[in-house]
Amino acid sequence: MAQNQSAKPTQQNTNSGKTSVIAHGTVINGNFKANDNLRIDGTIIGDLQCDKRLVIGSTGYIKGKIIAAEISVEGKIEGEATSRGIATLGPKSNYTGILNAVRLEIAEGAIFNGDFKISRKV
Repeated sequence: MAQNQSAKPTQQNTNSGKTSVIAHGTVINGNFKANDNLRIDGTIIGDLQCDKRLVIGSTGYIKGKIIAAEISVEGKIEGEATSRGIATLGPKSNYTGILNAVRLEIAEGAIFNGDFKISRKV
């Protein structure tokens, strides 16, 4: 089936594009910024900004302030996070701090200690 090449997306797709990976065993001390999707399987101690989708894998750990278009957590976060879209806490996630998002999904088994604010715009 042929695709219509002239079709234009009606909204930004945060799942498309490149994905950078911070591998398990990698430790970054300091602030970090990613222009595309980002997956964290290692550790970041510092503030993190991701212009698109941020995934914290099961071995991932972030201690600091986070700002991203979307946040999906399977690992551990300590700090304040802001998602301009959905924030998803998976069944093995461990979150301590403040979470701001437009939408929040918390799976059974997730650990959440802190406060959250859900609003139409963050």
